[in-house]
Parts: sequence; C-alpha cells; structure tokens
Amino acid sequence: MNNIFIIGTRAQLIKVAPVIKEFEKNNLPVIFIMTGQHNDTMSDLIQEFGIQTSPLSLIKNKEHASIIALLLWIPNILMLLIKSLKKFSNAYVLVHGDTLTTLLSTFAAKLCNHKVVHLESGLTSNHLFNPFPEEIIRRIVFRLINIACCPNEIDIKNMAKYPKVKLINTQGNTILDSIQYLKIGEDIVKENNSLLISIHRFQNIYNKERLNEIKNMLINLSTKYKIYFVLHPATLKKLKGYDLFKDLEKAENIELLPRMTYKNFLNLALTTNCVITDGGSNQEELAFFGHPTIILRDTTERSDGIGINAKLIGYPDEISQFIMNKKYIELKSNSTNLAISPSKIIKDYFYHQEHHI
Repeated sequence: MNNIFIIGTRAQLIKVAPVIKEFEKNNLPVIFIMTGQHNDTMSDLIQEFGIQTSPLSLIKNKEHASIIALLLWIPNILMLLIKSLKKFSNAYVLVHGDTLTTLLSTFAAKLCNHKVVHLESGLTSNHLFNPFPEEIIRRIVFRLINIACCPNEIDIKNMAKYPKVKLINTQGNTILDSIQYLKIGEDIVKENNSLLISIHRFQNIYNKERLNEIKNMLINLSTKYKIYFVLHPATLKKLKGYDLFKDLEKAENIELLPRMTYKNFLNLALTTNCVITDGGSNQEELAFFGHPTIILRDTTERSDGIGINAKLIGYPDEISQFIMNKKYIELKSNSTNLAISPSKIIKDYFYHQEHHI
C-alpha cells in the first residue's frame, strides 16, 4: 500500500520528517504532498533531514494571515487534495496534529476511500473552544480516522471512546527524534538576563486589548532583560494593524526577529533564561531539554513539562511578576534521555503490515 504523507506547515514537517525517514530507510512506499498552508519554504528542512522523496506541492506557499485568506484557501485546497488522492487506491493517508491541513486531508482521504492515520493523536484540552480552532479540529478528526498514533497512555485513554480506531502508543512525540537527528542544543552558550518570546495563537493575537497587554508585558520585562521576540507573520500583521508595533520598535532592549529555521530558533531559545510561548510544539521541545518555559495560555492539551520545567500562566501581568521575581529558576530541570524512538515504533507497525508479519 502507498503511504501518503500530507503536510501543510513547517511545524508539521519537523514532526513528520523522522517518520518519513524511517519509511524511506525501510523501503516502505512514500508519497509526500504539501498543501502550502503557510508561506514557509520547506526546502531547508527537507535538506536538513535528508528526505529523498520529492514533494508534490499542490499550490504555491502563501501566508494566510487573515480569516478571509484562509476561507478562500480552504475550498481550493480541498478540491486539489481530492484530485490528488483519487490517483491512488487503498492507501494509508498520514496526517498530523490539528491544523486546517489535518482536517481537510482527513476529509479528502475519507471521500477517496483511503485509511487515515493520525500522528500525534489523542491530545485534548477538554475545552471545546480553547485552543480555537485546534480543539474543534481534533475532535472532528478523531471521529474519522482509522489509526491513531498516540504519544502516551493519557492520549491512548482519550482515544478509547472511539472503538473502531486502531491505537498505537508511540511512547513519545516524534519531535524528540527530530531534536536528536538535528543535534539541537549542542555547544550552547547561555546569555544571562535574556528571554525569548514566541506567540501566534488566535486567542492572543486576534484581540487588540489582549495583544496590547502582551506588548506592555514585553516592554516592562525589557527594563531588566534582553528580549528576543520571534515574530510569526500573523503576529507581525496584527501588531502593525493594531498600531502596537512601533512601541516595540522603540524599546532599546527588545530585538524583533523574523521567523527563523527550526534549529536556529531552538538553539537561540536554549541560550536564554526562559521562554514565553503559546506554542504546543515549543512546550514539547523545551520539556525535552528541561528549559524554563512559560505557556501563555489558560489550558494546554499537552502534559509535557507541566509542573516540571513548564508553567501555565494566562495573564501577562502575572508573567511579568513571575519573571521579575526570578521564579523561572525553579523550573530548570534535567534533559531527557530518549530510550525509544517514536518514529521507529510507527514505522514498525506499517512494516509489519506491508510484510504481513
């Protein structure tokens, strides 16, 4: 059977790349489709991981930083996915996470009578609209998939309510394979009194008052800390649209950085004292290193690092107090030793299916 991997964002490719590599290494058939959900180039990641399969790009990558742009993109990419998947019969379609690409790929695969495999499955915040729209996407996808690859026992239990779904415990997130494959974190030189900030979620940037509070938090923290603010294109657009960007530009101790390569971003993060983020992948990555992390959210669907190196704080003022009082020092913990490869566990299942073992 063909194994069709469908990717829409860099974050997805970072987590799926080691799985593709395992399939290629063991001569399992691979089809690699990219939907162009974001305008990020994927070529550097494809080269870094040494992926041999040439990707099929459905459309030119474009940053859909507005709701209208996304609404225009959805029907176009759905039709292109259906057209592409109709060329194959009885395939496994491997989708990842909780993006619009995940949802549309799942719909298209079911319409074309393929089996859907969900990577990083079973995660839930138990709050329908938080995070939005990710939680809604996950709940729809859970009802349509055939195989769920779950990172841990908690996620396995979450999927137990879907009796027709085959469950695979990958014993970790595939991002751990990516971290080790790319040798991230080697030869890091710490920079005292520094913070890295990365925010992009709907709840934090699509509300002017909320984003203004975050801006004020950063300006306040910059009186004591060097701030590296890595700007997602949607975040940058909202800051400018709400007329907040110029205040950050004026702040002497805030360095505004464009979104960078995966390895460079994580290596920069690890040089700082603490990271403030609303990204689930950042939470997982930094938990692996035991790096102090503040999650700018009220809830999270991930257990990685919570209560150890990571803390949920939903209010910018509370984060300021936490950082100024240097409480992040208490979050520093030891790095994880990866004993089992989640990507290899996924590959083993499909290898056995292919060879009827």
